[in-house]
Amino acid sequence: MQITVHFLGQARHLAPSGQTAVEAAENSSVDGLISTLLSGAPAPLRDLLADGPRLRRSVMAIVGEETIDPSEEGLLQDGDELSLLPPMSGG
Repeated sequence: MQITVHFLGQARHLAPSGQTAVEAAENSSVDGLISTLLSGAPAPLRDLLADGPRLRRSVMAIVGEETIDPSEEGLLQDGDELSLLPPMSGG
């Protein structure tokens, strides 16, 4: 299945593009996509989003308008748009 991933916040500034498409197996979790998604990505982006082979728990995974659990399988469907939003800082 094809998932479109949008990088938001600081991730948008570190990513080569604001969005990318990734192929995912049926019943994949967001955590299951991370190594494929960040393969070849700049080190600062990998450091911001990934904690080893999974999404950092401080990063929000959003499908549509709903925040989802990145470790839960079966939440992603073919054609979904997944947004990744790292924590914001500043004031």
